[in-house]
Amino acid sequence: MKLYLIIRQYETVVPLEDSIVTEVTATLQEWASLWKQLYVKHKVDLFYKLRHVMNELIDLRRQLLSGHLTQDQVREVKRHITVRLDWGNEHLGLDLVPRKDFEVVDSDQISVSDLYKMHLSSRQSVQQSTSQVDTMRPRHGETCRMPVPHHFFLSLKSFTYNTIGEDTDVFFSLYDMREGKQISERFLVRLNKNGGPRNPEKIERMCALFTDLSSKDMKRDLYIVAHVIRIGRMLLNDSKKGPAHLHYRRPYGCAVLSILDVLQSLTELKEEKDFVLKVYT
Repeated sequence: MKLYLIIRQYETVVPLEDSIVTEVTATLQEWASLWKQLYVKHKVDLFYKLRHVMNELIDLRRQLLSGHLTQDQVREVKRHITVRLDWGNEHLGLDLVPRKDFEVVDSDQISVSDLYKMHLSSRQSVQQSTSQVDTMRPRHGETCRMPVPHHFFLSLKSFTYNTIGEDTDVFFSLYDMREGKQISERFLVRLNKNGGPRNPEKIERMCALFTDLSSKDMKRDLYIVAHVIRIGRMLLNDSKKGPAHLHYRRPYGCAVLSILDVLQSLTELKEEKDFVLKVYT
């Protein structure tokens, strides 16, 4: 008798999409048949409320899959999703899912006391959200949407301050006048002594996109600030002094432009517009 052994390596398949997205998909499929039964059993009020919650979950799931949300917005969307999932499971008589940081936990990996605390926390969230859902009046096409972020596109067309006559670095950033601080990273443009791009083959580096500005940010006293740094000789008449390859970086000037003025101009014209920034030395 011969004994043959077949040894296989088992792999754990991990889905690429977020686990909460997978849970929403499975939950909506489970709710679908139960939702139809509500109408058959003449539970019309719960029927329309659940339809509203299901539409919200579909829209929130679509927002997560879009990949255009910030980390704070993703966390807020997940919070909305878990509250609605727990509300639906509660009213349909389904099991309440224990969660930690909006993720489903494995009941075999945590203690009974921790599991009990998670159920209490989920129960409290359901009770708080029940009053909100019970008082809502669903309307056709009504969905729950997160605030849409704004993006600010900046393109440097030319730099005509020819009196410098040296290579220049220009840093652009967004500055909050009321709080007195910079609220964005700095965008660098490298220019040659003629005011053109230092690397002509990389002309696309003359553009920048400031992303994820909220509606509240757009109402703040924001400015585009440009810091000009000259790179070259220390003095105008020291061309023959010192090594020829020695260059100094020195602050040269600054320019500002009000974001409110830009938005007002774009609203009036309904098209792109060029703005001229004066450099103050």
